[in-house]
This record gives sequence, structure tokens and C-alpha cells, in this order.
Amino acid sequence: MSNQNTATSKGLGFLGEDLFVEGTIHAKKKLVVGGTVNGSVSGDQEIVIAVTGNVNGRIEGNTILVAGKVAGDLLAHKRLEVIPSATIQGEMQVPSGQLLIHEGAKLEAQCKTLFKELPQKQTAS
Repeated sequence: MSNQNTATSKGLGFLGEDLFVEGTIHAKKKLVVGGTVNGSVSGDQEIVIAVTGNVNGRIEGNTILVAGKVAGDLLAHKRLEVIPSATIQGEMQVPSGQLLIHEGAKLEAQCKTLFKELPQKQTAS
């Protein structure tokens, strides 16, 4: 087992589409959500809500990419990207100039542009 080549050994957290989590998730490395989360998701690096992902709650991270469904508030410390397959209901907060919404995305959201970049979430070594 010393030569494992798994997603977690490379610093990637993955919640598969057949998984359902109720509660709070915090990731120190990149996190990909392909399943359903009823609760908050936060991370020190990138958070990706995959096409099959569904989050009912708050999302906070340095960089957030949404391709699935989010019903809740998003707070991006550096950048927020919304892919055409995304559906977002809630409030989006992102630094000025760091929000990218692709054509076709469905938004029922209020957007608050922050005029300076928020301090990045600190990563533990």
C-alpha cells in the first residue's frame, strides 16, 4: 500500500454523486462535491460543485466553481465562476472583477461585489 495513487493522497476531497451528507464539511485541500450536502461547505482552497452536485446551505472558500445546484449563500475570497449548467438561489459575495457567469447559468441570486479582496482562508501546514 505504500504506492497508493488515490485522490486523497494527491490532496483532493471528493463527495460522489451517490452520497448524501447532512452537516458541515470543511476541506483543507481542493474539494469536489458531486453528491448532495444539506449544510455548509467551506474550504481553504478550491471548492467545485460538479454538475451532479447539490448543496443546500452556505459555501465559503477561496475559489468556488459551480456547475451544479446551490440553494444558499456563496462567499468567495478570491474568485467565483458559474458554469452554464449551474443553478444558484441565494446571495453571492465576491471581490470586484472576480465573478464570471457563463451564458446559460440560472440565477435567482443577489450579488454583492466586494471592493477589495478578502483575506484568503489560511491553510494549515
